[in-house]
Amino acid sequence: MKKKKSKTLREIHDYWAEGTSGGNSPQSYVPHVQRSKVLADYVNKYIKKKGKVLEIGCNVGRNLNYLYEQGFQNLTGIEISEQAIQEMKKTYPSLIDNSTIITSPVENIIKTLPSNDFDLVFTMAVLEHIHPDSEWIFSDIARITGGYLITVEAEKAENWRLFPRNYKTIFEKIGLKQIKENHCRDMGLSNYTIRIFKKQTK
Repeated sequence: MKKKKSKTLREIHDYWAEGTSGGNSPQSYVPHVQRSKVLADYVNKYIKKKGKVLEIGCNVGRNLNYLYEQGFQNLTGIEISEQAIQEMKKTYPSLIDNSTIITSPVENIIKTLPSNDFDLVFTMAVLEHIHPDSEWIFSDIARITGGYLITVEAEKAENWRLFPRNYKTIFEKIGLKQIKENHCRDMGLSNYTIRIFKKQTK
């Protein structure tokens, strides 16, 4: 079977920025609250409610909104899709009024963020879509993380918009130490791995 040609970085960005097709529509992310609940249980274990939290690829904001309802107030999200942000305004108006939401590809914004600025950074099904040309952002994720990083990613799946990687290998090379690893079946994500990393101080 002939292997499909890989998509370019621009094509990957355009797909996620459009945010209208099938399972990529912002509305399709809203119902999966159990995933947000399990994630929040982890977040609560590692930082206090006053901690500064960043989600890279927040989409419609379901995860951030769950944390907001749990009492977290210092929340930031980065999202490439303007349509997702418009849906967030309708679905979670209190969240968007009380948090910082940046509409941009992560590649265009991450270098402007201060080092060690966030007590916890997390991703859910986002890093798996980062194009190989943009793997340099992983070093910046480690740089801006002052305390903890949580990744919830499909590490072995592969297609035109899924790039398999082992995030333990990646982040332990750039200043983070994995302190927990688990499957994500309780999130309904049977092929996903959750990893918790802690920033190592020199």
